[in-house]
Amino acid sequence: VVKERDALLEQVKELREKVAQLEEKMKSAEVTPIVEEEREVDPAGLYANFSRADLVKTVLDWQGSFVEVSSSQFRNAIAQIQLLNP
Repeated sequence: VVKERDALLEQVKELREKVAQLEEKMKSAEVTPIVEEEREVDPAGLYANFSRADLVKTVLDWQGSFVEVSSSQFRNAIAQIQLLNP
């Protein structure tokens, strides 16, 4: 009975080591696609070192600029229509 117990404990130890190895493998497999996706989106690596707050700030700045440009273009279109149709 003692030999069986020791054999089973050894099997459990081996299986736990195997599980740990597989978990490590899984972690590296999850990171790789993310890195590849980031390279597709940002090939120059400009935003690779940005923090989440920096990215949010950049997006909000761009969003504000977009609204300003759109408003300006809309006002220009209205002014052109008013010139053509007094």
